[in-house]
Amino acid sequence: MPTPFSGLAIHSLDNEASQGLWNWTLRRQGLADETRFGSVEAIARASLGLHAARLPSPFATVAARSVGADVATSLFSQATRERVITVRCMRKTLHALPLDLAAAAHSATRHYRERDALRAVVNSQAHLAQVEAAGEQIAMLLEVYGPLHHRDIEDRLASRGISSARARLALKLSWERGDIAYRNASDAWNRELRTFALTKQAYPEADLSLDRHHATTVLVETYFDRYGPASLADAVWWSALSRTAITTALAASNREVVTVTTSWSDQPQYMFADRLEEFLAVEPDTHHSGVNFLAHEDVALKAYFETRPRYLGNLPARRAFNQIGEALPTVLHDGQVIGTWAWDGAGRRVTTSMVTGRTSPDIRSAVRTRADQLTRILRSGWTPGHPGRTTMIPGQLTFLPEEIRV
Repeated sequence: MPTPFSGLAIHSLDNEASQGLWNWTLRRQGLADETRFGSVEAIARASLGLHAARLPSPFATVAARSVGADVATSLFSQATRERVITVRCMRKTLHALPLDLAAAAHSATRHYRERDALRAVVNSQAHLAQVEAAGEQIAMLLEVYGPLHHRDIEDRLASRGISSARARLALKLSWERGDIAYRNASDAWNRELRTFALTKQAYPEADLSLDRHHATTVLVETYFDRYGPASLADAVWWSALSRTAITTALAASNREVVTVTTSWSDQPQYMFADRLEEFLAVEPDTHHSGVNFLAHEDVALKAYFETRPRYLGNLPARRAFNQIGEALPTVLHDGQVIGTWAWDGAGRRVTTSMVTGRTSPDIRSAVRTRADQLTRILRSGWTPGHPGRTTMIPGQLTFLPEEIRV
């Protein structure tokens, strides 16, 4: 397949170097005992967001990369909520990101999300001007009363003669445009208290109206900085942006790009030359990440599509992904899938299912130790009783929030 760049330096890595580079990438994300982070914002920055389409995912993602349970529970603190915002962005899915990266992710993907919201207005046979007027009413409500549950918003608009259907269209359009922000006010990972806030009020430092091309450049550069080497197909799949948008943004980054060939794919992959130099300067015997328990839809797995053999090896995709393509809660050892894990709600503990032939007694001992650690962390952020607006799927860490239908 022809490459979009000409004259790039090509670096060929054998299997040992390829696996070393993959583990080095994981270590930079906090997925090694010596490299874990002390704050949610640092983790979200290093991993380019916390996948947040499922309630437990942000908490488990932070737990995998943090120095202790207090970091994971700080997800519920006011300080974190002021510095990390949840937006719909890549592939139209929720990600929790630091404000500057959220601005880039939102602005780079706004066009296809706003298009869907406008199509919903047309399909409902509503008038756009009336929907936008309802959006202005929502903004005024949030400015006066602060964050409100969407049903509270609907009730207040109903008293002004605005139907629930129009209110939901207005909420959807305002959210996709960045005028309002989603906030989960819960203090537990298995419970959702969904509210909406006025973005400029809740996040005064967040500029969700960046120029699309600039935002795309920032987003794509950050993706390849965090996850390179990656193929163009990886980047297109991860972002839902076009191949042309990806290559244009990568070329505009003003950083030297190199082509890397690896043992896990025969497709050309790209990364920044300075990152490759960093990797090559590190002693090879440090290229280990140990045992890690990744969250459902963990960003480290979702960042790739074409080059998933980097962590699957010769395993079928179903060992790490479900039937609809979601990444399962996965156990890795030195970057390779060795099993999956689940939260046993009745026993309030982590259970595991290992892949036959991929472990040793020492690895299984490390898995048990890590499972015990994760159990304690998950218990610290779990609340008893009915999980509210959530549904439990047995056998997975999957308290599912109902789809945000606004």
